Amino acid sequence: MAERVVTLQGASNVRDLGGLPTVDGRQTRFGLLYRSDAPSELTPADVEELVGVRGLRQIVDLRSVEETERDGVGPLQTAGLEYANHPMSSDPGVGMVVPELLRGSMSGHYLGYLGTGAEGVVAAARLLTDPGRQPALVHCAAGKDRTGTLVAILLDAVGVERDAIAADYAMTDANMDAIVERVVRRLTAANGGVLPPHPRTLPEDSRHARAQTMVEFLEQLTTVFGGGGGWLVAHGYSDADLERFRAAFVA
Repeated sequence: MAERVVTLQGASNVRDLGGLPTVDGRQTRFGLLYRSDAPSELTPADVEELVGVRGLRQIVDLRSVEETERDGVGPLQTAGLEYANHPMSSDPGVGMVVPELLRGSMSGHYLGYLGTGAEGVVAAARLLTDPGRQPALVHCAAGKDRTGTLVAILLDAVGVERDAIAADYAMTDANMDAIVERVVRRLTAANGGVLPPHPRTLPEDSRHARAQTMVEFLEQLTTVFGGGGGWLVAHGYSDADLERFRAAFVA
């Protein structure tokens, strides 16, 4: 999967979601959807790579309003791209039943986003899956939790193999030191040189991106909704929307 990695100076977790195998023997197309950590610190060379070379047209930001105000949206917005902020819930766990076995785990944490955060997830999905707005990039702060949840739903909805979805998620693990360093630096700078406490308690393995976490998340999504496509349809997406997305994204 190394060819999917986009190496930039101002972001540490950027990759193309193309080249992933589907259960029917096809694969996702390159150059349409990208995932990333926050692009707040991109350099002019990074912007040229994403906009000039790759033709990026849209950014979908899953961070909270507070995060965007504190850390900024970065230079991509001023490069003439469409920008949309659709925060995923800052209070995961509300409105979505998380099995006892998964409570306190990262997979349970991700299921929690689909409760009160459902509206933001669906709104972001509609933009990302619109061929007229691609190539598009979706990000949160680290590009792991909120981004990982939404990306997994979209990939599962078009039939990407579960192992491939989990492997894509796990690629973030190698980038976590660099991601945490950036996040800590931004938080410290915004708080007068002192690192503030995290606003909520996170699962013990929150600094890792383990494939098993995504496997558990997708298994529960399938049990309750029949998978990513079923979840989207249950929350206002139409079958026609899904078919249009599959036709554009899978070759």
